[in-house]
Amino acid sequence: MLTLLLLPWIAAGCTASGEDAGRHFIAHRGATMRCTLAGENSREAIRLAARAGFNCIETDVRWTSDSVLVAVHDATLTRTFTRNDGSPVPEGTAVSDIGYAALRDSFLLKAARPEYRTRVLTLEEFCTECRDCGLRTFIEPKKVAPEWVYPQLIAIADKVFGRGNYVVTSNNDANDRIRLEMGIRDIPLMGILYQSTYEHIASLGGTIMAISATRFGEEEYFAHVSRAKADGLETESHADDFERFDRINRAGIDYVSTDLLAPDYTGQGETIYRSRGRDAAKIAAESRAAGKMEFGAVYLDLEWTGSATVTLAGQTFVLPEAELPRQARHQLLVFDAVPAFDISAPSEEFRIKRIRLRIVRL
Repeated sequence: MLTLLLLPWIAAGCTASGEDAGRHFIAHRGATMRCTLAGENSREAIRLAARAGFNCIETDVRWTSDSVLVAVHDATLTRTFTRNDGSPVPEGTAVSDIGYAALRDSFLLKAARPEYRTRVLTLEEFCTECRDCGLRTFIEPKKVAPEWVYPQLIAIADKVFGRGNYVVTSNNDANDRIRLEMGIRDIPLMGILYQSTYEHIASLGGTIMAISATRFGEEEYFAHVSRAKADGLETESHADDFERFDRINRAGIDYVSTDLLAPDYTGQGETIYRSRGRDAAKIAAESRAAGKMEFGAVYLDLEWTGSATVTLAGQTFVLPEAELPRQARHQLLVFDAVPAFDISAPSEEFRIKRIRLRIVRL
């Protein structure tokens, strides 16, 4: 159980979507939906993120054998690339063992549709596309990077965005290198709390505190968020499912990083369905009638008592048991699927106090 000291603040963090106008959604490696909608860190993933309403994006930095910085997450190609003919890349094929020209010309980024299986981007190409799409960019150099990576990364980002208009993120080794070794104070950083101490990350100055909604239990999570807010630090957490997103909503997190969530609805896309009334069965039937969408989003805002199981666009989750009316919401990107909604297995006490469902074609 959370301490009584935190309860009023936690309750205040549980807000309706219109009250979250100040928070930001980070498209994790772009809008890829885990290499189905588009390739990770691809030009298409950047453009789809902007189209979906994200205002931030995150990328990763690796380096080729001839010292070109590329927007790639893994040390190897196996998970996110194929050969040109679609055949798998052998296990252990390292990015750093391949020259840039060979990486660009011989491999394709994985995606469900052939037209989105495209070539790797250099870090400069990725950043330029993000700038042109109006996305604030979070750049993560991977651990154990060679000495030359940091000056080159900063030079590229400064050239594209201007100093201070991007964030170096997550890798606390990078944070220490930039602040303590290079003495650079005017580049915003983000540090992951479970990789370091709160005190160390905060001491670097100009830092966003990344607080994992997975690695910390609920009480510890809210205590960290409360401390960061009291110290005037911005906060970040990652979520792809209902449980973690519900925790983030209650905490009032500033930056929500995600692979699968839709960003808050602010008018993007075309609304093709908006529910009326509280008849869940009717809303479920109407949502299915909307049909399959190539690319879209579904938004659910619910107030209830009791408990039930909810299915939303392919995810199924249980609403926490609530004796008093409890609010929560969930919002998901949709790719080549029906944005279906359903409620099943209700408890005897389950009652819907309010329900809103919106389906958006992007």
